[in-house]
Amino acid sequence: MKFETKIKLAAAAIILVMSTVAALPMIVNGQVTTALAELRSAAKIERLQMTLLEMLLNAETAQRGFVVTGDERFLEPYHAAVNSIPAIEQNLRQEMRSPEERTRNTAIEQGTAHKMRTVALTIELRREHGFDKAAAFIATGTGKAQMDRLRQLIGKEVEIDAQRRAALSDRLLSISNSAANASLVATITNILFLGAVLLAATRVLRQRDAAERKAQAAAGQARLTTERISQQNDLLFRSAELMHSLELAESTDESATVIASYLPRLLPQLSGSLYLYNNSRDILERKAGWGNATGEPDIIEALDCWALRRGSPHAYAGGEGGLACRHVTDPALDRLCLPLVTQGDVIGCLTVTGEGLAHDAEDRRAWIGQLAEQLGLALSNVRLRVSLRQQSIIDPLTQLYNRRYMDEVLKRELARAERNGAPVSVLVLDLDHFKRINDTYGHEAGDAILRKVALTLRENIRSCDVACRMGGEEMVVLLPDCDTGNAARRADALRLAIAAGDVLHDGQRIAATASIGVASYPAHGNTMRALVHAADLALYEAKHGGRNCVKVAQQEGSGDQA
Repeated sequence: MKFETKIKLAAAAIILVMSTVAALPMIVNGQVTTALAELRSAAKIERLQMTLLEMLLNAETAQRGFVVTGDERFLEPYHAAVNSIPAIEQNLRQEMRSPEERTRNTAIEQGTAHKMRTVALTIELRREHGFDKAAAFIATGTGKAQMDRLRQLIGKEVEIDAQRRAALSDRLLSISNSAANASLVATITNILFLGAVLLAATRVLRQRDAAERKAQAAAGQARLTTERISQQNDLLFRSAELMHSLELAESTDESATVIASYLPRLLPQLSGSLYLYNNSRDILERKAGWGNATGEPDIIEALDCWALRRGSPHAYAGGEGGLACRHVTDPALDRLCLPLVTQGDVIGCLTVTGEGLAHDAEDRRAWIGQLAEQLGLALSNVRLRVSLRQQSIIDPLTQLYNRRYMDEVLKRELARAERNGAPVSVLVLDLDHFKRINDTYGHEAGDAILRKVALTLRENIRSCDVACRMGGEEMVVLLPDCDTGNAARRADALRLAIAAGDVLHDGQRIAATASIGVASYPAHGNTMRALVHAADLALYEAKHGGRNCVKVAQQEGSGDQA
């Protein structure tokens, strides 16, 4: 075989191997993406199943509380479970893929339906026939057997999901090892072919130099390809860890901290900052920074950054001129600004600086762009979770906390006060003649009065105090570390502030006054119910005493409650 033919065959083999190595990142990325999607699905199924079990336990607990006390308020968790379980079951059905999963899920749904019917029957027996009938039905053990069966079924599903996640983790590890082994085999193959080329080149002195140059170029390309594959695999796993950590973040600030801890490893030898819009949507605040980005401004405006103006990445080569953003503090550094966009909405900006950044290979800049897209989506999800939680505890009309949040905070503060021996006071506030305002000026005027009073409360309480709307025109203010005397003085100050304010509605000035009842722990009660009840009684006394006044509840044992 001629030397020229050997050279051609060796070159063709090297091209084939290099093409295979170049295709490996795409194959590995597709496999990793599929495995991560399955991992997220398994995690979501497990969360839904645990939520379903929690709802069933809440319903059973509510049933027992109602059977024992006969108090309808104990059924609130039961009603919440009745409303939530169908949605949870619908989500589970959507996530189930195989017939076996759907069959097991059908068994759980049937068990859930039987259990909820048993709970409903027990509640109905308590309502119609009293405690003895309901207790006798519970003693049959039907509900317990159903709950034990459900725990067994859901526990088995959770175990199956755990095994599935473990298998997927092993699969990811196997993909990584396979990619590394393929890279190693490709490199060894390249080296073997190059050795053959060099050996043949020694027979022809006139072509030796050209053959050596080609061999060195091919070896360098193989090494770069191998390094690129290894780096891409490492970045893929680290970005997956970052996205998983962001899924667990509970606030935007915590998300920024997580991002700042991962970006030095995802973008080595680079520095940068993370800017997010504040509530006004006019200014972006610097939430995190990494590397040497210590001189970055803490606040920038949207028009200061060309990436935010264009809605696309903007690169600037330091020292070579070009269009620099107004927020640039060191014009000598190369800079890349990337908007964080989710569903067409810009929520912030990621700035990256470093030497040679503007002249980097397109694949690296494309990787940074993909990372910015993932960060935008993850931060949007975090904001959505925070917003949903706020909506669950905030009254939409007055922006005060709702009754559910008040119960949680008062229970916690009473426990803390009991441990520390500190007082806790409760103000129950009711607007005077509020029905007359609604009848005279309309409900929109009444809503405006409620919003004005709520604003007055928020502006005249401490940061540790909690203002809540109980319902209608009744509001409650919790005062930790505040005794009866101070609480009465602060209640009177709030009363005066409310009376001093008015609302302009349809060209008319509408004013309102408030009656306030004051009760304190431990003088007027040791439990949440007793304390609120004492303040309610004091409020009634203020109403009967002429309104627009403050009354303090009478101490236990000092006579009739106010």
